[in-house]
Amino acid sequence: MSAEFEPFDLDGDLTVRQFKAFLRHVTLAGASDILIQSGDHAWVEIHGRQVRASTSTLKHGLIGPLIEGLFGSDVVVQVGSGHPVDRSLQMQGIEDGLERGQVMRFRVNVVQAVLARLQKGYSITMRTIPQDIPDIHKQGVDDELLAEMYPAKGLVLVCGPTGSGKSTFLAGIYANAGMTMPDRKVITCEDPVEFVLGGQHWKGPQPAQSEIGRDFGTFAESLRAAMRRKPSIVGIGEIRDLETIDAAIEVGLTGHLCLATMHTDSVPETINRAIQIYPPAQQAAVASRLLGAIRVIVVQRLLKTTDGRRTAIREYLVFDREVRDALSALPYDQWARYMRHQLEAKQGTLDDKAWALLQAGRIPEAEFVELAGAKALRSRQAFAAESEAA
Repeated sequence: MSAEFEPFDLDGDLTVRQFKAFLRHVTLAGASDILIQSGDHAWVEIHGRQVRASTSTLKHGLIGPLIEGLFGSDVVVQVGSGHPVDRSLQMQGIEDGLERGQVMRFRVNVVQAVLARLQKGYSITMRTIPQDIPDIHKQGVDDELLAEMYPAKGLVLVCGPTGSGKSTFLAGIYANAGMTMPDRKVITCEDPVEFVLGGQHWKGPQPAQSEIGRDFGTFAESLRAAMRRKPSIVGIGEIRDLETIDAAIEVGLTGHLCLATMHTDSVPETINRAIQIYPPAQQAAVASRLLGAIRVIVVQRLLKTTDGRRTAIREYLVFDREVRDALSALPYDQWARYMRHQLEAKQGTLDDKAWALLQAGRIPEAEFVELAGAKALRSRQAFAAESEAA
């Protein structure tokens, strides 16, 4: 991939105009993430692989003025005082070097850090946001899972680490609802707004997307307001604290479908994390509320494939009446073990999905080791050898 990519010349004054030309260059080359740091080359990630994107290193003295030109002087002040800043950036039309009607959008995080021997440098991390809403039917989603993503009410959690495609997955879920479910009114609360939903293909009311920090102060505040707007589907960009998970559970319990993301690595961990956000004295009560609301947990990872691209794997559990009844008969601190057994029984864990890809030659051995560990690889290889010998 790096041999095909042409680094961009960012020498000179690093003006906003020059930087936007750089963004256009790397986005058209397929970059999903962009990293700008004082004293370092610009780097981009293409299909999960890091590629050097500039011909020379970037001088620290030029990064601050660039941030100010893109987002305003207040961002430089906030970052300089130790407060990370999240923003969105949009390029549009001829004035930004694009064709008429063309739009490029980015999710941006700006922090201060020790970089390249600098005691105080700037680090700008950008995620490209595709303008075309991804088709959920082209994302390799199991038919069983897709059919369960639209309950009449309840909480559906889409989980995974940063960069695992959670936003892409959810955007496809929203878009499918817009095209096939005209009675489902969609409201989202995001930080920032990523995929811009809606358009002529949307058969019901156009979706309303609120941005935290611009339209509302917090996710919880936005969710309280959403409940007064008669939504059918409420989307939460990220559950990150007690107030947000509490509001999400309440949305799911009051006759609405709530779709939300969490940064967790497995279905059992997701349940534990949701409960353990609360103080110990409240955990038993919230476990009961959570069980009443939860309908699906899906955890997604992106793995590098042998053809130089990436593919998604997912483990998921549908909390149908049978599963909820079984969990209600157990203490909540045993729920994770039950769920793990359920997933293992149907070979539905992320490790199982990755092993199947490894056996099919679709991912390199290193990708399986990164996900599951070297011990798991040796164990599965030994079991496979024993099975063949038998």
